[in-house]
Amino acid sequence: MYDYSYVLGLLHVHAVDHRSHALSGKEAEIENRTTERTLRNRARLICERLLDMSEPQRRQFAERAVRHL
Repeated sequence: MYDYSYVLGLLHVHAVDHRSHALSGKEAEIENRTTERTLRNRARLICERLLDMSEPQRRQFAERAVRHL
């Protein structure tokens, strides 16, 4: 269920939401944390960590990891 493209899609959705709610002084910092390269690397790392987890742990971990940019 949590393959690379799915996790990357979740990260993209969250990044757009995160950018839209950014405070005016934090816009540059959030832009740097939500670049395409950063999101791809984060998705890869999340997927690698998910391989060693049971299904209930995967869901919880993936939800937390996506929300924490």
